[in-house]
Amino acid sequence: MPLTKLQFKPGVIKDTTAYSNEGGWVDSDKVRFRFGYPEKLGGWQNRTQDTFLGTPRSLHAWQSLGGVPYVGMGTTKKYYIESGEIFNNITPIRFSVMVPARPTSVSAISGLGSVTVAIS
Repeated sequence: MPLTKLQFKPGVIKDTTAYSNEGGWVDSDKVRFRFGYPEKLGGWQNRTQDTFLGTPRSLHAWQSLGGVPYVGMGTTKKYYIESGEIFNNITPIRFSVMVPARPTSVSAISGLGSVTVAIS
């Protein structure tokens, strides 16, 4: 059986069917084309082993004037700044409670309602 040279078209064309796009690609995942040939991408790698609360919703990357890279990440619960593979929580405090020196009860009021705790 003789060898046959295969000619593939570079790029992914999803506007047509696999039958009409003969010699081309109609679907791909983690693939890029270099010099007209498909090449597998290396995949994903964890940036840090640190954890955070909530589902990430936005990212913003920048660097300081000294060249230190930072990444700001907003989640559904908190806002973090990642520096040196550690997430630092910078979410503002929503309310605070002043406690007397020898309290008998503590009351706190927030947007969700009020709470009173008796201390014995």
